[in-house]
Amino acid sequence: MALGALLLAVAGILPIAPQPAAPFPQILTDAPVITDIAPGVTFGDYEMVTRDGPLSVHVVAVDLHRPDVRIGTALATDKLISPGETVSSMAQRTGAIAGINGDYFDINQTNQPLNILVQLGRLVRMPMHRWSIGITNTGGVRFAEYDITQTATLPGGTLPLKTMNDFPPPGGGAVLITPEFGPLRAAQNVTEIPLTPQTGTPPFGTYSAGQIADNTQPQPAGYYLAIGLNAYGSVPLPNSGDPVTIDGTVDPPLDDIVSAIGGGPLLVKDGAWYADPDGPSKGEFATHMPASGVAVRVDGTLLLFEIDGRQPALSIGVLQPQLASLMIAFGARTGMQFDGGGSSTIVARIPGDGSASVRNSPSDGVERRVADALLVYSDAPRGDAARLYATPQIVRALPGARVPVHIAVTDAAGHPASCSCTPVLRVIPSDAGAMEGDTFVAGMKAEDAAIRVDAGALHMDVPVRVTNEVARTQILPLHPALLPHETLAMQARAFDAKGYPIAVPARLPWSASNAAIDPAGHLRAGDRDAAVSVRLGDKRAIQSVTVGEHAAQLPFVSKAAFGSAPPGSAGSLTRDETCKGCLSLHYDFTGTERAAYANAALALPQRALGISAEVYGDGNGEILRLAVNNAINERFLFTLATVNWHGWRQVQYRFPPALPQPITLKSLYVIDRVGPGPAVQSAGAISVRNVRVILAGSAKNDSK
Repeated sequence: MALGALLLAVAGILPIAPQPAAPFPQILTDAPVITDIAPGVTFGDYEMVTRDGPLSVHVVAVDLHRPDVRIGTALATDKLISPGETVSSMAQRTGAIAGINGDYFDINQTNQPLNILVQLGRLVRMPMHRWSIGITNTGGVRFAEYDITQTATLPGGTLPLKTMNDFPPPGGGAVLITPEFGPLRAAQNVTEIPLTPQTGTPPFGTYSAGQIADNTQPQPAGYYLAIGLNAYGSVPLPNSGDPVTIDGTVDPPLDDIVSAIGGGPLLVKDGAWYADPDGPSKGEFATHMPASGVAVRVDGTLLLFEIDGRQPALSIGVLQPQLASLMIAFGARTGMQFDGGGSSTIVARIPGDGSASVRNSPSDGVERRVADALLVYSDAPRGDAARLYATPQIVRALPGARVPVHIAVTDAAGHPASCSCTPVLRVIPSDAGAMEGDTFVAGMKAEDAAIRVDAGALHMDVPVRVTNEVARTQILPLHPALLPHETLAMQARAFDAKGYPIAVPARLPWSASNAAIDPAGHLRAGDRDAAVSVRLGDKRAIQSVTVGEHAAQLPFVSKAAFGSAPPGSAGSLTRDETCKGCLSLHYDFTGTERAAYANAALALPQRALGISAEVYGDGNGEILRLAVNNAINERFLFTLATVNWHGWRQVQYRFPPALPQPITLKSLYVIDRVGPGPAVQSAGAISVRNVRVILAGSAKNDSK
């Protein structure tokens, strides 16, 4: 089967070659791989090269008219207050075949989602007045901004509820707590009345009141009416066994919504770009970034979008209007953004796999724990072996390259199936290459061929193209920086004219100036900047290598200002004239203070490798940490040291290679502890001087 015909056969409800209008950058090449992963569910991987740079776009299309397809939401660890959970974990534990990260959340704190969450028809998280997506009980899609007002009716009167699942009650008011919040911590000036559901669908309905709980002790997860100091006494408290009715006014109604998840801003309205004034991510798309979103077409098809970013060799990310343009190119009538950046994750179960897995490249380098997810489920029944699925779908290779070929046996719905046989693979014609187990070894001449697969009564041909025609080359890493005589593994990549990757041999004719490199790409730097090159088919790739590094002084000591957690706690910053260029950070962890900060928003140059400083320790065992922000103000926290020494010591932290740049140094701070374990309960001070940024490359004039 020809390549074009093969793509048309599997394209289903996704386009082969979307053409987004400006401001989406002009697409130079697009290499789509489109897979039907279940009846009515299609996954598309679009590897684009644009005028702005590469873009890796992933889309799941869902036919909601099918009775065997449904959409649900998942909450991290099934609790609002949680350590977070990865999308792949939520998909695997609930049996989803696809999904995407959802709402913005209180990252690295409580990790609770910020906007509405409805699960199985139950309201779990109260909304902000921001856009969300809801799925109705008939499979319809509704984008809305919800307003909800709750009241509790007790035998002695009616009590307005400030919100739900917010503890202690904000403003000293009253709130309803549900099991999804998790356990309650001890809280002074809060009256906690356990509730037992009697009628209705929680949170709305009638409950039976229990005996007032001991607020000086933690309480297990459950239903509670929590009454703060300002609401206490406004109505008489119920006795044990009294009815408590929770009513809610919802605009627009939630009556037919079975699943809903928050997000925003709205990006597409009536098929056109919409500049939502209420989005939670204002200023977030000032630079290209990873993005996630959801949209619906006029025909009711649901579309999940994820675009990787912050990875110059793979995908640079998109601006917000570009994401909208992409949605419109796929036929979106209405579209909304989800949380982006390092949270952007899409998962799918490829035919033959037992569960869904991550299909994109998260910008953190690892999959991030998030607050919730929008998930796709297939109720298609399991059946007998019906088809074969090959990964890759088409083999493209330079002569001599080795390409692993995985063959999965599935039923008609994409579930793994057994054919009571072992697939047999052979190359036709045989001079085009050979199979060594499950690996195709390309022959030494360029030609088109096929891998014939026989598995019992099932058969398929996997197209093969052995070629020397290379349209584009790439050497990774893109901007290597090494110390003198340090080693690094270099990787060469080749692409055809359509943008599809071409497998290259493991050993290549590498060459290098001012360095040494072997045929496997293992480079050893010399004392100077170097250059490496390699021939791939009919093209030569060249890459420069930076050798050396230097440190540049930062005006941290003069710019820093004091802060504490909680605000207003004891502590201070002082500058001692007897210690030139020194800054002393004073803390007092004997009371309520838990952290003391030296805050200074200093933009670091590109290619910052790390931070170094001289620190005078007091030996109290406090934790010295570093806080930095990326271009969209995502916060990253790193531990420099445990201050268990006395006197001056050099400390240094090297940024993870995957940390998106440019970076802003926000603060150096001390904290009483990180994670479980006893807290430091003492007062003291550390001094800091010579705060420097470590930069790639040598410098003639290094600041001292």
